[in-house]
Amino acid sequence: MHVKLKDSWGIKSMMLTRFNDLVRNKSLLAYLKNSAWMIAEYFLKIIATIFVTIYVARYLGPEQFGVLSYILAITAIVKALTRLGMDGVLVRDLIKYPDQTRAYMGTAFGLMIIASLIGIVSIGLFSYLLESDEQVKLYIFIIATSLIFQAFSVIDFNFQSKLMSKYSAIAKSISFGISSIVKVYLVLTNAEFILIVASYVFDAFLMTVMLITAHIYKKQQHFTFNFDYSLISPLLKSAWPLVVSAASAILYMRIDQVMIGNMLDTSQLGLYSAASKVFEGWIMLSYIVSVSLLPAIAKLKTKSADTYEQSLIFLFRVLVGLGIVFAITTIFCSEFLIVSIFGLQFIEAEGSLIILMLASPFIALRTLSVRYMIVEGYENKIAARTLFTLFVNIILNWILIPIYGIEGAGISTLISLFIGSYVVNYFDSELYQLRRICNNSFFIKNKY
Repeated sequence: MHVKLKDSWGIKSMMLTRFNDLVRNKSLLAYLKNSAWMIAEYFLKIIATIFVTIYVARYLGPEQFGVLSYILAITAIVKALTRLGMDGVLVRDLIKYPDQTRAYMGTAFGLMIIASLIGIVSIGLFSYLLESDEQVKLYIFIIATSLIFQAFSVIDFNFQSKLMSKYSAIAKSISFGISSIVKVYLVLTNAEFILIVASYVFDAFLMTVMLITAHIYKKQQHFTFNFDYSLISPLLKSAWPLVVSAASAILYMRIDQVMIGNMLDTSQLGLYSAASKVFEGWIMLSYIVSVSLLPAIAKLKTKSADTYEQSLIFLFRVLVGLGIVFAITTIFCSEFLIVSIFGLQFIEAEGSLIILMLASPFIALRTLSVRYMIVEGYENKIAARTLFTLFVNIILNWILIPIYGIEGAGISTLISLFIGSYVVNYFDSELYQLRRICNNSFFIKNKY
């Protein structure tokens, strides 16, 4: 008995020592504090998004909400391209080369401005050549103008690299709040559809104003005219696989909506878009957590290999576990969620919501695997597996949507995510560590 008490005390003492070490680890606490601000911003954003979506979707109804979703889907695809993958590459490089902050920010800003202008022209040509509805053409062009503002996101990336996400989080949260109030006001005053479309451009403009305000308030370095031609090649060399990956990911999330709009009708698209909005909330959470912890993951890479892997396993387990909890909860609460958020007119979206939410654990695997591969320098693999996942999804959509309708699109998403985020690891010998981490995240013991 004495021995057991001694052993028990020894274990408790060791755990207390480790806890105290964590508390005294200022570097770790800084990362956690930085992540906490980003996650807090995410929760405010998702609450604001859900609140606004309730009013906008109820006001517009499935058909007009489908049109709005179609317009936003097209713009989102181009936005992913014009972002140039800087949310991953620039943060990494600002951490590695803090003495070249102005040059890196200025170059990334210039590249994103050029890319945005090309994107706006491309959307204009697309709508002119392929879209028959003159009103839809106008709506697409209006929202496309918002692309020019995303270049200022380099301010946010700079704050992330310096573990100062508090300031960009506050700026963006204020922006979310004002934008939400504006949209609710438009709905309550029975505003025309074109004003609701224009409000999305206002969102991007207001976000830019708030980020610039935070940048000036914290007296960060001036960057807008610090374009360094020597940095173009290294930035784009690292970024292009991420651009392909990001565009493929957006295509992956939006192609089902585009295909539903063409193969079924805008009313069915509105129903599926409602289910997708709930599912995208989980995607955003996974993304924010993985991006906010990217600096910490990069730092862990420089320490012991065992600490690096065990920390990643813990992170994977937390997000995968949350995904499983959300999936199970949705099975029992899907009708309540749909009716409470969107109203009875969207009740037919219930089946799609359940199927989509079953993919939650694989979304967690995907977002964390991308961050792992960025740290490991496997950007090319990110692009390849994302393109493959997109290809699988398109084929499955083409087969299943005519048979099962919008539920077929959900099934396509579930199957392709499982293949693209987990199965593909078994076909690349260099990803043996990621395969082991993913298996352990499901508590499958795997040493190889």
